[in-house]
Amino acid sequence: MKKVLMVAGGMNVGGLENMLMNFIRYGDNKNIRFDFMLNYEGEHYYSEEIRRYGGTIYTMPRLKPKNIFRYPAEVIKFFIKHKGEYDVLHGNLTSVGMIYLPAAKIFGKIKKRIIHAHYTSTERNHYERLERLMLYPLRFLADYYFACSDMAGEFCFGKHIVDKPNYRMIHNGVDCDKFDYNEQLRAKIRKKMCLEDQFVLINIGRLEEQKNQRYLLKIAEELKKRDIKAKILVAGEGSLRPELEQIIREKELGDIVSLLGLRDDMAELMQASDAFILTSLFEGLPVAGIEAQAAGLPCILADTITKELDITGNTEFISLDSGVDPWIDAIISAMDFKRKSTSDIIKSKGYDIKREAKWLSDFYMSDN
Repeated sequence: MKKVLMVAGGMNVGGLENMLMNFIRYGDNKNIRFDFMLNYEGEHYYSEEIRRYGGTIYTMPRLKPKNIFRYPAEVIKFFIKHKGEYDVLHGNLTSVGMIYLPAAKIFGKIKKRIIHAHYTSTERNHYERLERLMLYPLRFLADYYFACSDMAGEFCFGKHIVDKPNYRMIHNGVDCDKFDYNEQLRAKIRKKMCLEDQFVLINIGRLEEQKNQRYLLKIAEELKKRDIKAKILVAGEGSLRPELEQIIREKELGDIVSLLGLRDDMAELMQASDAFILTSLFEGLPVAGIEAQAAGLPCILADTITKELDITGNTEFISLDSGVDPWIDAIISAMDFKRKSTSDIIKSKGYDIKREAKWLSDFYMSDN
């Protein structure tokens, strides 16, 4: 039995969190045990499932200016207590990797330490410069470097990293069979959701600044102004929900935009939709975008997102600085899209979760 310590912020529904759970579900969970080191207290969406697979969840205090010494102290204390217990550390929280990576080696005696990049920029706030500075030491502290895209790897670890033998791009794989386009299922779900006569756009992501749903509401406002019959479904939850709800009320967009909250039926929502739209300020390589393509959907994406996301060729990248007109044009164009199965394309490009999870399990189990 190998023991892996996953480091993450929280384990609620989100692209990163869904991906980590897929690696457990589709990997060798009989011979590998996954524990989690998080920095958000309380029960998380995936807490129960983690425990079902035999994992234990540990919570560290979040690193803030007022507890700048407490976080390192608690991390060191953890690794002293669990010295020699873990075979692998898989760090998905890059912002504090400079603290837990050396602590895992010195005090935890973990010989295989991974740092995994999942994004291509940082939040635009007063901590942005500090976080960028904290990324720099990572390139010297890990044994292996993973990234969801080369763009994310270069941002977090430096441009030289992609040529290193200890670097690997880990595809954000999806269950291609689960998302594969099914016309009969689509008709059933659309009838159930009363969407039969609608052109449905789906947006999936946390309701936070990074996902930029305010811009999505500007697009919705223009759709309403032009009397274009479309519906926008937004699946996700976050701190901006009250503000977005207020905008929807003030602009009278309730007939166009539906905030669905957290959902566990993404495959069904993808079947019911006609196009995927993402207006994020930045991303790594969003899992939802891969799921959308696996479902055969055309994708309308902000050009802040890496072009590596274009797997099927059914994507269009649009500038957030160009105004909403190009977005409306792309939506109108998508109305003529002829949808078909793209499962084989997704698998051939390496985005099959079953293959990626097997590779990662083999890597965990190996002695090098």
